[in-house]
Amino acid sequence: MPGTVFRRGDRLALRTVEHEDAEFIQRGHNHPDVGVTLGLNRPESETEAEANIEDDEGDPLNVGLLVCLEDGDEPTPIGKVRLSNLHHTRPEISYWILPEYQGEGYGTEAVGVLVDYAFNAHEIRGLQAQAFAPNEGSVGVLENLGFTHEGQLRDARFRNGEHVDVVWYGLLREEWEDD
Repeated sequence: MPGTVFRRGDRLALRTVEHEDAEFIQRGHNHPDVGVTLGLNRPESETEAEANIEDDEGDPLNVGLLVCLEDGDEPTPIGKVRLSNLHHTRPEISYWILPEYQGEGYGTEAVGVLVDYAFNAHEIRGLQAQAFAPNEGSVGVLENLGFTHEGQLRDARFRNGEHVDVVWYGLLREEWEDD
């Protein structure tokens, strides 16, 4: 079961990742519509998911949180957000939402809550994120939150039997605060 609430949005909460969440994370990473968009090129075992959770525990430079719907007695995990390399002036945000919950604005809300946390709790200049160019949903999350397209790496990753471009987005502190 997801851990303690770290931050809340309107419809969801970002909760700490617990060891019991390894099965959920593994299921998400191994889902064909999620793992492919993350660039995972092989299945992840539950042991590997558990090891990733352990690696994140106590690491002050990375924050990984479950995205949970708060619509009943028990929170329902629907995805994960991550803030990496907090020692950089522009840490990186990554995220995924299970396909059955996509298209409802949950990704935008979850990433927005994480962006607020990043700028309010850390002395960073900005944030960066990347997505596969064909992933319109992921690109839409970034653009809806005010991220600016900063570059494109052509044929940078191999996905579903073909090379695809990776697009980079950035958001500076003053751009977030002006919104």
